[in-house]
Amino acid sequence: MQRYFLNDHEEFFESDKHHILNVMRFKTDTEVEICGKNGCFLSRLKIVNQEISYEVTKAIKDNPPLNVTILQGLPKGDKIDFIVKSATLFQAKQIIFMPMKRSIAKLSNTEHKILRLEKISKEAAELSKRSTLPKISYISKLEELDLSLYKVLLLDELEEVNTLNQITIKYPNDNILAIIGPEGGIDNIERNKFINLGALPITLGKTILPTEFAHIPLLNAFSSIKY
Repeated sequence: MQRYFLNDHEEFFESDKHHILNVMRFKTDTEVEICGKNGCFLSRLKIVNQEISYEVTKAIKDNPPLNVTILQGLPKGDKIDFIVKSATLFQAKQIIFMPMKRSIAKLSNTEHKILRLEKISKEAAELSKRSTLPKISYISKLEELDLSLYKVLLLDELEEVNTLNQITIKYPNDNILAIIGPEGGIDNIERNKFINLGALPITLGKTILPTEFAHIPLLNAFSSIKY
């Protein structure tokens, strides 16, 4: 069944109005799933003269995100699109992009990029039946975050002791911030800075994953303790 998310004003996005009227060509009383500030509901559409409203039928079981925020070193090219889509599918609560020393891409035109990434995320959230949309943002430096709000993890290819399984057992319900480097990994100066600020280095195993894939096993591990 089709799922739609409401905007901050608890109204349909304009793109969804177009989808309802011109792509799906739904009629009055068509059942859809609608998610807003108060949760997700099975609803019946009401369409009158191209105006769309809805009538709630019943509540739908909640599918909340994980308490995991991904802090991703800014990658190059369209890898950012893949990261947003897959991190949404794997239930990240928030996705933050930040340039790091080995980032090739640069921050520019961020407002336009955020709008595009939000569209990618919204489509993935509808597909995966999430109850909420992840927050997507750019920051220019780590100091823009209040690290005291998180248990900070650093995905570190040099780490050999702290494993992902150990972390999920030790911090199953913490508000997690997972730092992932860009292509080429994290610079030694950055690594020391993160650790000095309280980040706990962890290893995903012997296999070194490309930057755009590193969040997947981490989110999957925390998802496994959700049930």
